[in-house]
Amino acid sequence: MSAFATPRSVLRSATITDRLLAAAPLASIYLWLSGIYMVEAWRRSTPWLFGDELEFTQLSRSIAATGHPAERGVPHSADSVMTYLIAPLWRIHDVATAYSAIKYVDVLIMAAVVFPTYLLARMIVGKTAALFAAAGAGAIPALAYSSYLVEEPIAYPYAALCFFVIAKAFVTRSRRWIAAAIVVSAFAPIVRTELLMIPATLVLAALFAGWSSDRARQLRSTWSTGDWVGCVVLLLGAIFFFTAIGSHHSLEISRVTRGYKHRLINEGNWAAGTLALGMGVLPFMAGLAALFRVRGEPRSREVRLFRCVSLAGIVAFALYTGIKAAYLSTVFATRVEERNLIYIAPLLFVGTALVFSRRRVSLVGLAVTGVYTLYLVGYALYHVTQYPYQMGVQLYSDALGFAIVQQGNRDLSWTPHLVRELLIVMSVVSVLVLLAPRFLGSRTRVAAIITAAAAVGVVGWNLTGELAASAGTSSIARQAAITLGHPFSWVDDHTHGKPTLYMGEAEVDQNPEWLLEFWNRSLARISSLDGSVLGPGFSGSPNILRDGALYWTNSPGRLSIQYPYAVEDLPCIDLAGASVATHQFRAGGRLQTWRLVQLTTPNRLQSTCTGIYADGWSGPKDTFYYRFSGRGGWLRVAYSRPENYPIHPTPIHIVLGSLKIEQEQPTLGRVLKRVDSTIGNLQSKVAWLRVPAGGFVVHVVVDKKFVPDDYDHRGDKRQLGADVTYQFLRTRPHR
Repeated sequence: MSAFATPRSVLRSATITDRLLAAAPLASIYLWLSGIYMVEAWRRSTPWLFGDELEFTQLSRSIAATGHPAERGVPHSADSVMTYLIAPLWRIHDVATAYSAIKYVDVLIMAAVVFPTYLLARMIVGKTAALFAAAGAGAIPALAYSSYLVEEPIAYPYAALCFFVIAKAFVTRSRRWIAAAIVVSAFAPIVRTELLMIPATLVLAALFAGWSSDRARQLRSTWSTGDWVGCVVLLLGAIFFFTAIGSHHSLEISRVTRGYKHRLINEGNWAAGTLALGMGVLPFMAGLAALFRVRGEPRSREVRLFRCVSLAGIVAFALYTGIKAAYLSTVFATRVEERNLIYIAPLLFVGTALVFSRRRVSLVGLAVTGVYTLYLVGYALYHVTQYPYQMGVQLYSDALGFAIVQQGNRDLSWTPHLVRELLIVMSVVSVLVLLAPRFLGSRTRVAAIITAAAAVGVVGWNLTGELAASAGTSSIARQAAITLGHPFSWVDDHTHGKPTLYMGEAEVDQNPEWLLEFWNRSLARISSLDGSVLGPGFSGSPNILRDGALYWTNSPGRLSIQYPYAVEDLPCIDLAGASVATHQFRAGGRLQTWRLVQLTTPNRLQSTCTGIYADGWSGPKDTFYYRFSGRGGWLRVAYSRPENYPIHPTPIHIVLGSLKIEQEQPTLGRVLKRVDSTIGNLQSKVAWLRVPAGGFVVHVVVDKKFVPDDYDHRGDKRQLGADVTYQFLRTRPHR
């Protein structure tokens, strides 16, 4: 070896050092963003996006406990690989600690979108432009989902990874990369069902790559007019064919394509407009314009194939978003579903980085995308349903792109008209920024300063929107914490993990129950007597015997399913057993009470009432009181109309009857006594009924009901009768 030769160990060390130094900027972006999002996750004191977060929790907890996904004990598909990844953290005994650990892991996973985005960008631009693309993709408002218990934290970076691998496979034509592209695309629907659009992206990208290849271009140059007409006919036929197949196998596609095509377009535009708003307009416009080839642009295989992948991804996810939003409008509600379109954000940022780095943009492409973007933010979102730019709500959970203008409305008194003008100005400025290098000519330094300032402004706008979305979700979480009340895990604290029944009644707002279910793992069965407690998961009502005994099978003789404890939703649920603890929560505009009871065996109802809302008012079907067993006594029936509504007095009929069971449910039997009365505005009355032993029913009927909104216009459109309460006593008090 020569005396002047450098040892291999030194060269290897230098190479590793160089790589570490080269990776430092990207790692710094990841660490800074992760740090910010971890603080946001720490501030989010409780989940509140139900049932999404509760369903995710049920599945992952079931996997942790049994190895199999289930909702409230009923087997269910895992929905996402994320439930398996998070399941081990639910082995942590303390719910609060496990919840915090899951949030921090979610942050680290979702912020990792910067890595595949950077690698994708490096295929066509330099390091600085690639860092901009990575920072932008990691700072969009949707990153606030990193503290939610949903699939987005893994689905968003995984989609970016798939785009990179697919593009790499097309560029290199390497068997390994092609195999990797097929594998990651096939695995994508397991990460999240919506990522079924990744295999579709792979197929579409292959078609676009073939169409734009040199061989195809040469072939098309020889086509006649008839050839072009035939090509168009074949294309339309292919679209109709695949639409027919999709309609045959998918109810959603069938319903939308047959009767709601206009909703597909309108609501798809809402989602696209919200994404443009949240991204700061310019990246949306530039990312789409980057799909158009600039006149005189040198041929580049990498750029051509990136455009193929980008166009395929945008088309696939745009169609999915439009179809889903249109379908939801027919079966659930009209929603802005930006949440399903966020996956194209890395593609748009990489396209923007391409435009910035080359300082050239297609005039045709800019004209088309500029007009489209201006239409979205200046017209479509201004005329979106419910509120312009959804500024009438604190946070729109399915479209976090609105968060920055919602925050502006709260803190800076922004109006929809002001926001509209701001977005129009941003659209015009974006066009001028993209055209600036062309007009400045040789003044490259000025053009570079404008481009750098625009890049900083774009990332700043995105991060501000993300911070606004996080502030909104933290605020809602604090309100949810007040609703549930501390300590959150009060049931687990008393039952020490023993299976517990939750029995509700007349629950108009299920959020308190969902919160209780999340924070208390001992709740093994969720039920209600009137079907007002719903999913996610099984929530069927029990069958009831004559003595009030509960059974959960088809056979009255099988009372094998018994629970040591139960949470009663007072005042209407009264189970036989010893009271262990009570807990107050907020519902119906007032403080309500749950009671934890150590149940007798067999589990048995003592009494229950139906038809009473959380605030005490009876509803359109009036109210019943059932008592199943025990000695006789007195029932105190208090009824009133405490609110000052200008309404006429109404007759009240109180009927006492025997109890009978029909179809495993209690009902009124033979009438034993009837009391007729009236109740007027701001009146309160009490009726005392002597009731027999062994079970009875009381039915209170209010003849003339009213709707509060007809008088005060505050939005309460319930049909109300009277404020009714029941109290059973062994003896009647002297006073």
